[in-house]
Parts: sequence; C-alpha cells; structure tokens
Amino acid sequence: MDRKRMEFYAALGYRAPTVANAETGYSSTKPVPPQPASPEAWELSPLGLEEMSALRERFLREPDAVMALVREGLGAPVSESTFVHVLQDVEQALREPEAALQALRQPAFRARASASLPPDFRFPLMTPEIPIDPSRTKFEPVADLRGWLLFSGKAWLHGVSRQAPFRRHGDALSASGFRYALREPTPGHPVEVALFSHFGTGEYPARYIARQFVMRGERLDCAVHLGGVSYAGRQGEFDAHVAEPLEPLLPVTTLMTLNASAEMRSGGMPFFRYLDERRGASRAKQVQEGSYFCLASERCQLIGLDTAYFGPGRHQEPALLDWLESVLEEGRARGATNILLSHDAPYRDGAPRHTELLEDLRALAVHRSLVDLWCWGSTPYGALFDRTQALPFVGVSVGHAGLPAPRVSSGLTAVAPLRFLETRARFPEETGLRPELGNNGYGSLLLHANGTLELQFLDWMGNVRCTVSLAGGGTGPLRLEALDASE
Repeated sequence: MDRKRMEFYAALGYRAPTVANAETGYSSTKPVPPQPASPEAWELSPLGLEEMSALRERFLREPDAVMALVREGLGAPVSESTFVHVLQDVEQALREPEAALQALRQPAFRARASASLPPDFRFPLMTPEIPIDPSRTKFEPVADLRGWLLFSGKAWLHGVSRQAPFRRHGDALSASGFRYALREPTPGHPVEVALFSHFGTGEYPARYIARQFVMRGERLDCAVHLGGVSYAGRQGEFDAHVAEPLEPLLPVTTLMTLNASAEMRSGGMPFFRYLDERRGASRAKQVQEGSYFCLASERCQLIGLDTAYFGPGRHQEPALLDWLESVLEEGRARGATNILLSHDAPYRDGAPRHTELLEDLRALAVHRSLVDLWCWGSTPYGALFDRTQALPFVGVSVGHAGLPAPRVSSGLTAVAPLRFLETRARFPEETGLRPELGNNGYGSLLLHANGTLELQFLDWMGNVRCTVSLAGGGTGPLRLEALDASE
C-alpha cells in the first residue's frame, strides 16, 4: 500500500494489523485448522482509489441501489447530496494523499467545535487517563461518513469475499459442546452478568464502561459483548478497541463475545482469533471456543447465538437450530430461566412487524415459549419491553455501549409494550453539550439464589438509569414485578 496513502488512512483512525501470523486454533495445546498466513489476507482493507472510482461509477448507474447499501451499512439515513460531497472529497484525497494529509494538519481542520467540558464537570470514575472530548465525531454516521466510506465501503461494494472457517459444537477440537458451567448463586451473593453491545469503538464512553467493569472486580462473574467492533471487525480494531480495554477483566471475569455484521466485514477471522487469544496464557476463566455458547447453572442459562455468519440477522442453519432447541428444552425440563443473547433483534422500533430473526426462531421462542428473556445489541439504545401473548418473552436492548447514536424520544414505537427507554443525552442537560447524542450505557443482570432476576440499566458515567425486578421464568411466565426508572 502506498506509504502516503497509508499515513492518510492512519490519520483518520485506520487500525492496521498488529500481528505477523494469523494462525489460530482452539487452544495452545491442540492442532490448529489451517489459516491464511497474514492478517492482510483475510481482513477488510480500506477502500482504494480504483475501488472508489468503481463505487462512483456504480452510483452514477444505480444511485438508489448504492444509497440503500450505504444506509443499511450505517443504520442511519444519509442524504444523496451528503454522500456525493463525501465521495468526491475522498476520491480527491486518495488521488493526492500528501495534500490530504497537509489539510488534516491545518489548524482550521483541527479546530474544535464549540463544545468543551465545563471546568466543574465531574463524576466518580472520571480519570485523566480517559480524556473526554465532546467535539469528537468519530463513528457518527454523517459527521464521519468519510471514515465509514473508506473503512467499510469495500464491504458495501463487494460484500465479504472470504470467511473464517466456522466452528461447530460437534467439532473434534472441542469436547465442551460449547456448553459451560455458570456459578450457582447463593443467598447474598448473586451472579452478576454485564450485557453490552457496539462496544468496539475505542471511544471514551466505551472505555468508561470498561472501567466500571474493572472496578467491580471478582463481583462481576461474566461480561457478554453482544457484538459490534467498528469499523469492520479488523484485527487492529479488536486489539485496540476490545482486547486492550477489557484485558484487566480476564483473570477474574468470564468474557464472552458474539459475532455481528461488522465483524463479518472482515470475514470473522479477527473475531475467532480473539477468542483464542483470550483462552491463552492459562486463563481459566476464559472458556469460549466458538461464536455461540450456553452458560448454565441449575436455575438459569445464558444462551448466545451467532446471527451474522450465515447471513446478517438470521439463524437458519439446521444444526445450530437443533443445538439451540436441545439447550432450551433441557433448561425448561429442569425449571431453569432461559435467557437468549443475540446481536440482532427480534423486533425494532418503528417497524410494523417482527424481524426475520424472530421468524427463524418463532417455533422455539413464540409457539413453544422456550425463551423467558431475550437480550440483543443491534438497536443503539437501552430499552425494556414487556411480554405479550404474541411475544411471550421479556425483551431488552443494550446496543448503546460505544457507538454515537441519535438521542431517542419517548415516542419510540415497537410491537411490544415499552417499559423503559433511555432518553437522556450523553451529557447532563445543564452542560449544554451534544444534546442530539443519545446516552451510552449497558445492562447489569443479577441472578439471585431464589430464582428472581434483577436488571439494571447504567450509563457510561455509572448512573443507574433503571432497576427492574423479574420473577417467574422456567416454570412459568417471566413477570415484571417492579420497575424504578430515573427521571
């Protein structure tokens, strides 16, 4: 890759591969499946000049089709005029990377927006090690359209050309069947599980969430990332945005990660490699071998799904459906609460009907009512939805850990009754900072010895936004017993 062009990519936040050998396997003591020899061979490379020209030509021929790909990839509306302006800007920068670099270094370009923290802005976990810059616009769908175009555009243009070998629970290299033990809660010592998604940005809200996890220490039994490593699930992005901030957790907390469409832009290879890196160095807490799993105790099971490898937002693979059915049935037979975890959602706000994922799992989750609680990460806000006769499970959205997303209002509509919605802005109202951005946060699930569940929504500064008590499940419908939401 041209050196100046590479410098230009790096100046905009591109994370190049940091390892020379991509070989990986289920453990350090077993033979490994053959893998490509270098990270560059399997991860998504930035959009080059020729591909940018091809994208421009395709836009001229099929503007509606290209805009549909862009909007789907961003998950946000982008006007055609904005796209054209950025397309021209990026193509010019790739033709003259030295001039583009010089422009980036100019004070006029680096000038901050009129947004700075008030001098008295404080919260308990605030530290100078994680600086807070309210004017940052990285990963915002429109303000950072140049970054998304350069670092995800190749997948929009060509799709994914290479995929990592898929790992199945029946593979010879795995004796676990992707089923692992979850600690039994005891009176006064519940099992705590952190649920978070779209964490993989490296931005300050995500790092403050990681700081909260680390401060919990051994009290945090398990943390589950429901997927989302931006821009495209590259090795460098996993290294900098996921592995580095979560490294202090690994000796004391079981970390599980799900696959998502962003990870599949690089074919999933960095995702699988990160699983193996976690399991190395004799880390007894790190057990995950594949992209789906079941963590089970006598009274509760956490069941993670891969809704990306075989198609975005789908779960149709017969062998995986059979595995899921057997896990759900076993849990139901012993009266355990079945908690389903996925990146993609069974329903979305504003949509008049359910998603294709719910149709894939309708027999298990709806007709047979084998799912008590379904938590997902694709929708970029915190929310709690009640069960209905047509949707006999409680729904939880926790897709707001790291990505900047527009603030949502209480007018959000869904096919299930909305009981809580995170409607605050990222910064307190009195600061006047970024009122258009939604608040970042995560969910903390407590599994109690008496079989009840407690769910808290917390924001990136550690404020408790909502506390929910849930009872039943396993032997009967999971019910909302109490809800306390902050104003």
